[in-house]
Amino acid sequence: MKALLINDGRTYNNWGIQACTEGLISILEDNNRELELVGLPHHSLHQKYNWDIRIWNRPLFNANSRVAKHLFKENHLTPRVADEYEYVAERWINGKAGEGAKKITALLSHVDAVIFNAEGSTYRNNIGAIKSLFILWLAATRFKKQTYFVNGSITLTHVDAVLPAMLEKTFSTITAASVREPCSLRSIEQHCPSIKNVNLYPDAVFYLNFAKEDIKPNLVNNFDYKNEPFFCFSLSMLPMDFIRTRSKSALISLLKDLKKIVPNIIFLAKDNEDQILRDVAQYVDAKVVDKNCSYQQIMTLLSHANFLFSGRYHHLIFAAKVGCPCIPLASSSHKIHGLAELFPGVMPKVKDPTNLWELKGEIIADVKYILKHQADLKDNYTDKSKILGRLAKTQGSLMTTQDSQAA
Repeated sequence: MKALLINDGRTYNNWGIQACTEGLISILEDNNRELELVGLPHHSLHQKYNWDIRIWNRPLFNANSRVAKHLFKENHLTPRVADEYEYVAERWINGKAGEGAKKITALLSHVDAVIFNAEGSTYRNNIGAIKSLFILWLAATRFKKQTYFVNGSITLTHVDAVLPAMLEKTFSTITAASVREPCSLRSIEQHCPSIKNVNLYPDAVFYLNFAKEDIKPNLVNNFDYKNEPFFCFSLSMLPMDFIRTRSKSALISLLKDLKKIVPNIIFLAKDNEDQILRDVAQYVDAKVVDKNCSYQQIMTLLSHANFLFSGRYHHLIFAAKVGCPCIPLASSSHKIHGLAELFPGVMPKVKDPTNLWELKGEIIADVKYILKHQADLKDNYTDKSKILGRLAKTQGSLMTTQDSQAA
C-alpha cells in the first residue's frame, strides 16, 4: 500500500512536529509492514506563492503582502469557504491552481491513501489545516482514495467560523478521523453535531521509543545539568508580560521567585518566536539551550530537571514521557487543556500565561508540591505515558481495518 502523508514535519525546524511525525510514521509502519509513505512537507503547505523568497529562514513577504500578490502566483489555490470547494477542485483538476497544486494532484494519482498528520491544530484560519482538509476532500471525492485525518487537535468557535462547514464537508467524505485529546471531541460535538464516529487516540509522540542522547556541554552553556538542580521553561503561544515592562514584568518576577526554590533555569527555545527568551535570560541569569539540540536531547535534559513550566504542547509530552513533572500554561487553542485531561490527578491545573501576577502564589504552591512528591510524580507520569503510548499505537488500526473492509 502506498500513502501520501500530508504535513510531514521530519525536516521542519520544530521539535514537536519532528517528534510527532516520526511517532506517527512508526505507528503506521508497525501496523502495516507493507506501507510505503510519500511525504508532503510541512513547509510546502504553508508556502503561499510559487517564489518562496527567504532571508535568514524567514519569508521576505508575508502571506497578505500586496507586493507579493502583484509579483507572484499562488502556489496552491485554496478555498476560503466550504462553498468554494467545487470551484477550486475544478481548477486543481485542470491544472489552473498553481504549480504546487499540480505536484499534489500528480501525487494523488499514484497513491492508494492520503493521511493528514493534523499536528498544528485545525483552528481559526490556519492555512495548513484549511489546505489539508481540502486535499483530503479532493482525494476522497475526485480521486476515490482512502483518506484519514489523524493526530490533530480541532478548535472550532463562533468567531470567524469558516472551519465548521469545511470540517463537515470534508469529514462527510473521508474514510476515518481521529483527534488526540478530549477537548477536540467536545469542540466537534458542539459546532459540528452532524459529524459522528471521530475517534480519540493520544498524540503519536507518546508512542516514540526514547533513548537518552548525550548533550554536549556547549549546548547548555556548559551547565552541569546532571548534578545541579534546575527547572526548564518554555513559552506559550499566548503573549506574556515582558516585552514592554522588562525587569518589572510578571514573567521576570515569577521566574526570580521560582529561582529561590530551584536555583537554576534552562530555557527551551527552538522556534524563531521563542528566541525572545534570550532577552529574558539576561534578567534572571538563565541558560538557553542551543536550538540545534535534537528533541531526543531535550528529553534527556528533561529527565534530569526538577520540573517543566511550559505552554508548548509537545514539550509537556516530552517531559511526561521521561517522568519530569509539569506545570502547564494555556495556549492559543485548547490543546494544553486537553492534554492535562489525559493526566487526571497528576498534571496540575492549566495556568493562564497572561495573568501571572494573580497566579504567582498558585504556581509557587504547585512547585513546592512537585518537589515534595517528586518520586511518586515521576512514576505517575511515566506510567500514564506508557498507557497513552499503547493507546496511540492503536491509531494505526484505523487504516488496517479499512484496508481489510475494502478488500
